[in-house]
Amino acid sequence: MSDKLTTALQKLAISPVKADRLAIERLEKQCGASLQEIINELEDYAIVHQSISDERAKPKNQLIIACCYGCLWGAVIGIATLFIKPNITVAAIGLGFTAGVSGKLLVQKEE
Repeated sequence: MSDKLTTALQKLAISPVKADRLAIERLEKQCGASLQEIINELEDYAIVHQSISDERAKPKNQLIIACCYGCLWGAVIGIATLFIKPNITVAAIGLGFTAGVSGKLLVQKEE
């Protein structure tokens, strides 16, 4: 929306039509700023809007997601250990859980 409005304002500013120039002059007078300042402000609003949207898109339950990865890796390593050495399966599940949580947290930290 902001890009379309910025482009439209720029086209109106260089338009040879007298009514377009009058519209730009009225807009500048109403805002108390030049057209370039208005366009810069619109771009600033677009950047802020994009950063807010990006922040909302991030998952809010990082701890729950990390625990899910821990459970996944604990189960995978536990099942594999069950066939190889059944007497250390519980320890392997614990280590798998820890490795899954640690790996997910390290990946999140890099992002």
